[in-house]
Amino acid sequence: MINKTDFYKYKGKVFFNVEDPFGYKHREVEVLAIYENTAAVRDVKTGLTWTIRKREIGLKETGKLHKHHGHFDYRKTKRQWKGKHEKLINTIRSL
Repeated sequence: MINKTDFYKYKGKVFFNVEDPFGYKHREVEVLAIYENTAAVRDVKTGLTWTIRKREIGLKETGKLHKHHGHFDYRKTKRQWKGKHEKLINTIRSL
């Protein structure tokens, strides 16, 4: 279960120099939502949103990691998009 005080305490807060799942640093991100082990964030400059691990913004993860079939593979995604930041942004914007 998600800690409700974390949700309200960090929603809307801005963190600096955060790395996205693809390995790129963003100067300024705003927290949209807090979950058990992850946080949904939005880049203030580009407006792109993504999910990151809570530990990447200095928060403690609360739950056990539950891996299941079809689970988002963080490491694989990072390797796949390494060095292709502009292509990634253009792909997302064209959707």
